[in-house]
Amino acid sequence: MAPANLVKVIDICRVAPPPPPPNSPTQMTFPLTFFDMYFLRSYPTQRVFFYDTTILSEVILPNLKHSLSLTLQQYLPLAGNLIWPTDSGKPIVQYVEGDKVSLTIAESDADFYCLSSNSFLEANQVISYVPYLCASDTKAPVMALQVTLFPKVGFSIGYVSHHGVVDGKTMSMFMHSWAFLCRKGGNSTLIPELTPLYDRTVIHYPDLESVCSNMWLKTNDPNNKSIVMQKMETSADTMFGKFQLTQANIENIKRWVEAQWKKKNQQQPSIHLSKFAITCAYTWVCLVKVRQVKSGEVHLAITVDCRARLEPPVPSTYFGNCLSGCIADADSDELVGEDGVAIAAKAIAEAIRGFGDGVLQGAKKLFPKLLSMQQDRVFNIVGSPHFAFYNMDFGFGRLRKADVIIHDASFSLSDSRDGMGGIEVGLALRKHETEAFASLFTSGLDSYRVL
Repeated sequence: MAPANLVKVIDICRVAPPPPPPNSPTQMTFPLTFFDMYFLRSYPTQRVFFYDTTILSEVILPNLKHSLSLTLQQYLPLAGNLIWPTDSGKPIVQYVEGDKVSLTIAESDADFYCLSSNSFLEANQVISYVPYLCASDTKAPVMALQVTLFPKVGFSIGYVSHHGVVDGKTMSMFMHSWAFLCRKGGNSTLIPELTPLYDRTVIHYPDLESVCSNMWLKTNDPNNKSIVMQKMETSADTMFGKFQLTQANIENIKRWVEAQWKKKNQQQPSIHLSKFAITCAYTWVCLVKVRQVKSGEVHLAITVDCRARLEPPVPSTYFGNCLSGCIADADSDELVGEDGVAIAAKAIAEAIRGFGDGVLQGAKKLFPKLLSMQQDRVFNIVGSPHFAFYNMDFGFGRLRKADVIIHDASFSLSDSRDGMGGIEVGLALRKHETEAFASLFTSGLDSYRVL
C-alpha cells in the first residue's frame, strides 16, 4: 500500500438500488455461462479513473451516490453476490432486495497531477485508490467501489469486479451508465446502448458449461466449489506507466510492416493489419527486448469479445462475460531482430484470422494450450480502446487518466485522452526495466518511417 498518510479512509458506506415498485420481484438469480466460468477464479478486474475539478466534494459525493443508486437499478447483479449452491452443478449470481454495493470514501494528500500523469509510478501507489473485494470460499460480492477526494484539485473513482461475472465490456457499459445518469441529473432514463441485456438463453452451450464446471470442481480437491479469485501480487519494485502511439505512429509502423512483407514476399492479402495488431506487435517486441527473453518460442495471449462473432450474434449490451481468445506464437530471437515488428504483426494477424474459423472451437482449445505453456514466456493483453473511457463524463470535469491494474508480462490498451485516434499502452515493469523500455519505445518510433 501507499504510505498511510497519503490515503485516509473517511467512510465505508453501502449503496442500494431504489426500492422496487409494489408487486415487483424482489430477487434476481441467473446462472453463469461457460464464458463466465472460464474466468471463475481469475484475477479480479481493477481500474481507477482520475478527474481534475475544482468542484467541492459537498457537491460531488451526493451526486455520485444518488446516480450510483439509480444506475444499480438497471444493473442489479452488480449489487448482488456470486455463490455456488451445494445442490447446483455451477455457480449463480443472486441479487436479493437489500443487497448493496460497498462504496469507500477516502481522501488523499498525494500529488494528484503526478498520479494522473503517464510517468512511471510505484504500483502500490496506484493500487491504494482501488477498493478490495472481500470474498470468501462460498460467497463473493460482484463489485466494490472507491471514491478518493483530492481537495481542490480532483477526485478518483476506482472499482474492482469479479471476472467470473462480468467482463470489461460490461463494466465499461456500467461506468458509462453511471456517468450518464450523474451528468444528466434527476431521474433520467438510460439510452438503449447502455441498457444491459440479461437474457441468458442467447448463450446456451451446455457441453462447454459442463467442461468448465468439471474443470473447477476437480481442481486441487474433489467437489471444489470455491469461488475465491487469484490474488494479484505485485513486487515492491513493480512500476506502472503509460505510453501513447499516435495515429501517425501507427500508420508509419503499418506502412513499414507492409513494406517488409512485400520485400520478403510474405504479403498475404487475406491478413487484415489492424491498428490493434500494429500496437500489440510494437509493444510485444519492446517487452521481449527489455525482458531479454531467452531463445525459444514466446506467446501473446489475445482476448477477443465474442458478442458479434457468435452465430447468431449476441447483442452488444449483453451482461456478463463473452470472451474467448487466441494465441500468437513467435521465436524470441526473430522478434528482437531487425524484422521483429513485421514478424510479430504477422503472427498476431494470423492468430486473429484463425480465430474467425470458429469461436467455440477456439474456446475449447485455448485453456489447455495456455496451461501447457511456460508462463514466463506468455505475454497478455488487457482492456480495449473500444471501451472509450475518455468519453466518460460525470459532469464534474474531464477525465485525465484511466488506469487498469495489471501484473507483470501484461500490457493494457485504451483509447487516447486527446481523442485523435491514438492508443494508450499501459505497462507493469520492474523498476530497473523502466528506463530501458521508455527509451526503446519512444526512440524506436523513428525507425519506422517509409519514405
